[in-house]
Amino acid sequence: MERLNIGVIGLGAIGQKHCEALARVERANLVALADISEPVLSKTAEKFGAKAFLDYKELLAMPDLEAVVVATPDEIHTEPCLAAAEAGKHILVEKPIATTIEDAKAIIQAAEKAKIKLMVGFSLRFNLHYMKAKKMVEDGKLGELISIFSRRLNSITQADRINGRCGVLHFLGIHEFDALRWIIGCEPVSIYTEESTSIPKKYPQDNESFSIIHFENGVRACAHIGWNLPLQHLGGRDFKLDIMGSKGSLYLDQMRQGIEIYSESLSKYPSVNSGLYIEDRAFVDCVLDDTPSPATGEDGLAALKMVMGAIESIKTGKPVKLNTK
Repeated sequence: MERLNIGVIGLGAIGQKHCEALARVERANLVALADISEPVLSKTAEKFGAKAFLDYKELLAMPDLEAVVVATPDEIHTEPCLAAAEAGKHILVEKPIATTIEDAKAIIQAAEKAKIKLMVGFSLRFNLHYMKAKKMVEDGKLGELISIFSRRLNSITQADRINGRCGVLHFLGIHEFDALRWIIGCEPVSIYTEESTSIPKKYPQDNESFSIIHFENGVRACAHIGWNLPLQHLGGRDFKLDIMGSKGSLYLDQMRQGIEIYSESLSKYPSVNSGLYIEDRAFVDCVLDDTPSPATGEDGLAALKMVMGAIESIKTGKPVKLNTK
């Protein structure tokens, strides 16, 4: 069986999850890791039996390395991606593809020039619940789409973990914006966003917001994005998707996920999702089988434009026209 030699750049929370997932992907061979923290790097490399590099450029110089996952903090995706493209390595980059339109375009152009696969880590496209919703819409089971409501709320601990590096729209909103565009199947033409201002913000970026998005086929979507769930919340998440069509409706709820645990020591709604396994397997398969990327750089750019439009709308108090084509 042909296997893809792959490395991971950045071993924070999401990088660790990619390592766990890739170790389970049958056609992946996790061979190298890079991180600036020597203790984290050594421990992780030992766990997965991979080569360790403090400098990701040394990792990229490995002649037998074929692909990388870029899981560095959002604001430093660009340089590792450009270096990986120049080295001829296929790239799976965590969302957002970048934090500016210019950097996103630079990554896309570098990948095109190098003729490598570029995939953006939009995990909802590989979530079984959202995949089912997409299929129901594609197959016309709900008739013509009318409207969609989406909610993505995280625990307040996420804001503290990010520590002001970005706002909730970059961190969580981009998931919903991509999922809405993917499920609806056409481009957004405008976005109007308002931010809650009833309590002081701990960090200067956007904190909790509602966005109304107009799509070119006439569908309207509302996205509620925030990270203010209390520490005592049993799931630490409240993810929902309500789809209304001319012949049916669909309601998706990922807060409980069908399982609740109550014991003397804890009460919890645990996550039973497949994590990043399906996503990482899809990346490996598209490289080895030379099939189209299931979440392209252009998809990443379109979702980023929606985020930037939402932030502009908050500042101006007006709807913002979008050009995501």
